[in-house]
Amino acid sequence: METFRRFEKKYLLDEQQYRKLTDLLKGHVLPDKFYETDIRSIYYDTDDHELIRRSIEKPEYKEKLRIRSYKEVTGDEMVFVELKKKFDGIVYKRRTKASSAQLLDDIYRCQFKDPQVGKEILYALDYYGRLKPSIFIGCKRTSFVGKEDRDLRITFDREICYRMEDLSLRKTEKDKLLTDKTVMELKIKDAMPLWLSEILDEVKAYPRGFSKVGNAFLKELQGV
Repeated sequence: METFRRFEKKYLLDEQQYRKLTDLLKGHVLPDKFYETDIRSIYYDTDDHELIRRSIEKPEYKEKLRIRSYKEVTGDEMVFVELKKKFDGIVYKRRTKASSAQLLDDIYRCQFKDPQVGKEILYALDYYGRLKPSIFIGCKRTSFVGKEDRDLRITFDREICYRMEDLSLRKTEKDKLLTDKTVMELKIKDAMPLWLSEILDEVKAYPRGFSKVGNAFLKELQGV
């Protein structure tokens, strides 16, 4: 079982901001254990996309159910299943593993590696009604940790793509580009370090909400 509790802040960077910021971070951060990864995620939702629509409204409390791999999955492999909740700016995440084939075929009959987390996932499934794979999000991620504070984590997501059909944990020719900008996410347990605040001010990077799945849904809805 894995449990996470932290503050998360997102920033949308243009190319100039991204290059300047990564340069200024040198000396303050180190490459994470999993420095470069290809994120593959599938989000579950109702037929009318209740969870995504609720997330777009930015309520005080929201939750997401997704499966995630850090590489392309071409067969039946064990992948992460995550129940992610956000309340009052704090993110809580419960995570276990299960078979990718079972998850995509029928998550309700899935055998979760951690039964306790599995029960919580099944409770969420029952609460919202029949949830099913709804949208794929993929990106290339580079991750860093603080040199002095290993609880500080900074990630940069680039080449962000999505699709709402042919749902699997791999990229296909049906993928659509979500944005040409970089999504930076700060993950901290307590207050932001002063040096980091000063760097963000220098590159004029300010926190803003950017839900990949929410923006992908709106883009698809608008037929862009």
